[in-house]
Amino acid sequence: MSTPIVLIGPMASGKSAVGALLGRMLDAEFIDTDALVIAGHGPIPSIFEAHGEEGFRRFESQALARAMGGQTPAVVATGGGAVLAPANRELLGGGYCVYLLTDARTVAPRIGADRSRPLLDGDPLESWSRIFARRRGLYEACAHLTIDTRGLNATQVASLIATAYRDAGH
Repeated sequence: MSTPIVLIGPMASGKSAVGALLGRMLDAEFIDTDALVIAGHGPIPSIFEAHGEEGFRRFESQALARAMGGQTPAVVATGGGAVLAPANRELLGGGYCVYLLTDARTVAPRIGADRSRPLLDGDPLESWSRIFARRRGLYEACAHLTIDTRGLNATQVASLIATAYRDAGH
């Protein structure tokens, strides 16, 4: 494995689950940038409360730079907003960037009553849809590969990515 695989997409699209499986399939390190942020700064809701979204995005950018700067190629799962910063998009271009395409119907069971995501205030599904609409073009622009995850489980998605990665000569 010569180039890191970076998973992007909206929150609850399965980046962490797929990334963990893909890392095992490819015998590669799995890095979850949200987990790095939490390990360094505490729970995400607390970060938003203490530092606001701007502070969280700063920590997210630091985590992405750390994940992409490793000596060993890895599978990196990003937070849904990692594509927002131009510097992050540049970092993403250094990996094999895979967009996990999904829709509100697919993520609804995953985010229904989840109160751990600060950006999903009010009606979580409505908030998710609004955020996704604003970010979708960025996901598409950053992706080397798009996988439509609707109707697939994490193992199927990871297998499709592994095959495409190998077919691309990585």
